[in-house]
Amino acid sequence: MKKYNQDRAEFSRRPFRPVSRLRGGSPKKGTPRSGDGNKTRRQNAEQGIPQRLRKAGALTNQIETKRINADGIGITCYCAGSGEHTIILLHGAGVDSAMLSWEEVIPLLSDRYRVIAPDLPGYGASDRISGSYTLAFYTDIVKKIIEAVGGSPVILAGLSLGGGICLNMALTYPELIRILIPVDAWGLFGRLPWHRLTYWFTRSKLNDHLYAWTSKVPSLVRWSLASNLFGDKAKISDTLVTRTQQAMREPDAGKPFISFQRSEITPTGLTTNLFGRLEAISVPTLLIHGSLDKAVPVKGAIVASRRIPDCELYRMEGCKHWPQKERPEEFADAVQSYLTRKLKGTSIS
Repeated sequence: MKKYNQDRAEFSRRPFRPVSRLRGGSPKKGTPRSGDGNKTRRQNAEQGIPQRLRKAGALTNQIETKRINADGIGITCYCAGSGEHTIILLHGAGVDSAMLSWEEVIPLLSDRYRVIAPDLPGYGASDRISGSYTLAFYTDIVKKIIEAVGGSPVILAGLSLGGGICLNMALTYPELIRILIPVDAWGLFGRLPWHRLTYWFTRSKLNDHLYAWTSKVPSLVRWSLASNLFGDKAKISDTLVTRTQQAMREPDAGKPFISFQRSEITPTGLTTNLFGRLEAISVPTLLIHGSLDKAVPVKGAIVASRRIPDCELYRMEGCKHWPQKERPEEFADAVQSYLTRKLKGTSIS
C-alpha cells in the first residue's frame, strides 16, 4: 500500500498540459509526439445536446495530459478527477484515440472517480513502434500503465479492441483489476461474422488503402460512421465527420489495426481464444453493448454474460459499435450505478 501511494503521488506530480493547448503533428516511429491531433471539439451550440452534457463539455478543458514511459514507449494519458478509485478507459482500433472515444464520458465520470484514458501505442499522441501490434503487446502495455499510475487494482473499461485487452488483462493479470467493463468488446466470439471473407480482406490491398480512399469523400466518412458505429444518424455531427476524416489522413492511419488484425485473425479462428476462457474471469464484470452492433453482435455478449461468473449485461438499445459516443449520459449512468453497488463498503486500503 505504501508503494502504491508513492507511485500515485509521483504520477500526480508529473507536469501536464490542458488538452485545449495541444497541437497536432505526426510523430516519427519510436519518437514522442508533442500534440494529440484531437483538439477539435463538438460545440455546445450544436442542436440536441442535453444540459448535463453541455456542462461536461465545459469540463473537458479541465482534462490534463501526462506522458508516461512503458518499456521505452511514450504513452500520452488524459486525466481528470481525484477520487479514491481509478478508472482506466481504453479506446478502440481503426483511427480511434482516447479523446475521440471518451471525450464526452471522462467529465461525466471524473466527478466521482480518478479517470485516466491513454492513447494506446500507434494511436493518437502516443509513440509508434516498428514491431507488431498484437493483443499480447497491448496487454503488457496496459499492465505497465496500471503500474505507472499507482499499481493498485483499477476499474478497467475498454471499447472494442480496448475491450479485448480488458478481457485478456482479467485472464492474465487479475490482481491488477478491481472491476472489468468491456464495451462491445473484441473477443466476444469464436469467429468473426463472415470470417473467411474477413480474413481475406485484412490481408488485401483494399484494407491497406481503405482509410486513405475513404477520407477523400466526407459523405463516405459519414456513411461509414452511420453504417458501423451509430444507430442514430442524427448524433453524427459535422464536427465528428471532420475529426474522423482528419484522423484517416494521418500518416500510417490504420496501420496498427491492420497489424493487430493480421496477428489475431487466422483462416479458421482467432490466435487468442478469449471466448473459450470467459469462465476463468474472476473479477466482477459489467458488459455494455449496443443492441445493433454488427461488428460484434450482441448475441456474443449475451453468451459471455452467462459464462463469466460474476457478470451483468447492460444493453444500449438502438446503439451500434460506439454506444458511449452516441449516448454518453446513459453510458456513464450505467457505469456509475454498477460501481456504486459493487464498490459499496470497499476502499483501496
